[in-house]
Amino acid sequence: MATDKVQRLVEVLDLVLVRSSAGVRLSDIAQELQSPLSSTHDLLRSMTKAGLVAVDAERNYRIGPRFVQLALATGDSLDIRVLAHAHLEQLAAELNHDVYLAIRVDHAVTYVDRIPGRGRAAVDIRLGDPVPLHTSAAGKLYCAFSENLETIVLSGDLPALTSRSITSTIKFKPQLRLIRERGYAISNEETITGIVGFAVPVWAAPGRLVAAVHVSAFRDLISDADVPKIISTMQNCSHNIVRAMGLQKSGDLAPDRPASVPESAPA
Repeated sequence: MATDKVQRLVEVLDLVLVRSSAGVRLSDIAQELQSPLSSTHDLLRSMTKAGLVAVDAERNYRIGPRFVQLALATGDSLDIRVLAHAHLEQLAAELNHDVYLAIRVDHAVTYVDRIPGRGRAAVDIRLGDPVPLHTSAAGKLYCAFSENLETIVLSGDLPALTSRSITSTIKFKPQLRLIRERGYAISNEETITGIVGFAVPVWAAPGRLVAAVHVSAFRDLISDADVPKIISTMQNCSHNIVRAMGLQKSGDLAPDRPASVPESAPA
């Protein structure tokens, strides 16, 4: 009996991670597990109390803070947050925008460090919370360079978080191809109205994306002409993080493309 409960707990976590961008309802979990609503609700209540999952006002279940803390503690052996922090501080000082470090935790992407810029965006994005994979720059970057994440996102719903959110897989797939071609991602007010996000990869080895450097800026504080400088400065930060990790230059792993103004860039 105890083994069955543990197995169901793992299955719930796996399901919630897959649907991290939109959350998942009790009825969907019960149906997926082929379990009665009552026993599924009891399990979720215990998991919520333990912090493994969290439930929002819409009664959607998502990954909880305790699970993220455990995942981050496991990743501490890489010391990437420690090694990257000084370079993120330098990036924030150069660009005057908020800077984040994003990593992948199973089927989710989350921010694990944040450096406020002098022109700090008035948005409190909590560290450890999963970011929307289809609207955030960091989420889109990970989807573009991960076949299984891309498959997960394209096989599910793409809910609109703002009027600019891409909700069609037909429109989303070409954007992922463009991200792979140019080597960086931009979110143009797709997660939060008024906020533009930029993300560049941190490569530990060919095909091994270990982190993403993310910048958030007010849309009215940047123009098309600022985009090349923002991207190139972020790429230099990524290179410095790779060197701090004792690895070869990230440019040798995945060459940078010259930054151009894509369709999703701020006007």
